[in-house]
Amino acid sequence: MPLFLEVLSALAMTVLAALTLLDRHMVRACAWFVFFALSVALTWWLSGFIWLALLELLLGAALTSLFLFHSLGMRLGEITPRGRLTRWRDPVPLTWRRGLLRLMPALLVMAMLGMALAAHPNESGTEPLRLGGLGLVGLGLWAFALHRHLLRRLLAFNVIGTGIFLMLMSLVRDTTPAAGHGLVITGLVIALLGTALGSLLIRRINGLEAFSAAAFHPPGRGAE
Repeated sequence: MPLFLEVLSALAMTVLAALTLLDRHMVRACAWFVFFALSVALTWWLSGFIWLALLELLLGAALTSLFLFHSLGMRLGEITPRGRLTRWRDPVPLTWRRGLLRLMPALLVMAMLGMALAAHPNESGTEPLRLGGLGLVGLGLWAFALHRHLLRRLLAFNVIGTGIFLMLMSLVRDTTPAAGHGLVITGLVIALLGTALGSLLIRRINGLEAFSAAAFHPPGRGAE
């Protein structure tokens, strides 16, 4: 892939990941994730990894997105989500001290990834994708550490996985690409299963909270 296309692909994925993780409207955030997954599939295709591109379209843009929208209680043909977990606000106010404590593990992980990449100089001309993957991991870790909203953490989980896959393929592209393909395919399947499990748990928690709210505030009680 030409260098300018790698740079554009890395920038597009980073911007779409940021929109996914920062949008306060959860339906829009899930919609941004669809575009993010499509940009990842396009990057795989431009890099010559046709099978990875097809799997990203199927497992990422299609199935993973369906599970994300399912966690909001949305059905086909509906545009309005259901349930209390569609609110973007975190239940506990975040102070700077609490935020710093949450970010410490993420900063340590980023430091270790930086040292690992520095120990393996890039010889395949995939520096933009490697840096883009590192940026995605950083964004995902930041969102996972600071956000307590379950769906936002599930989105961050998927962004982190994509960043790891990009860095992995940039490292093994010219040495053992077959092994890299196998690891990424396995990771995509595990990410899909994790997203499915997370989506079902979110729906379950959503239903339990709605049931508890109805039990404490039954309809018509205020009119007595």
